[in-house]
Amino acid sequence: MDDMIEVQFVGGPVDGGTLPVPREAVEDDPAPGFDFVPEDGSGAPENAPRVLYTAEPGGDPMVWHWRGWVP
Repeated sequence: MDDMIEVQFVGGPVDGGTLPVPREAVEDDPAPGFDFVPEDGSGAPENAPRVLYTAEPGGDPMVWHWRGWVP
């Protein structure tokens, strides 16, 4: 079994992108997601350089939606 799986991003600055994440981070979390600094941080507010993406509650845990910029 592969320890990494690929999630897809919807909306925001990395719309359409994918990222490999640990399988247990998705399968063991009822609301998977996390915040990170995108490669291209252009457009980020000065006080919030990170993006937040999470799966929809009850939705596909492999598709994470844009939630906004975070500090």
